[in-house]
Amino acid sequence: MHHDRWDHIVMVPGIFKEFADEINAKIAEHVSENTREIAKKMKAKNKPVEEITEFTGLTEEEVKAL
Repeated sequence: MHHDRWDHIVMVPGIFKEFADEINAKIAEHVSENTREIAKKMKAKNKPVEEITEFTGLTEEEVKAL
């Protein structure tokens, strides 16, 4: 079935890259939010900042700001 509006031949070049970039940005944002939540829980359990940064990949400044 052919549909001019959605046919990949008539789609704007680069639309798939833009879509992928948007999806990847949303995934990164979600992962970042989850990482911060884990760091908050670790901080609440009085884990050392060095340990939190090691396991989450956050910087010391980011952990201290939580």
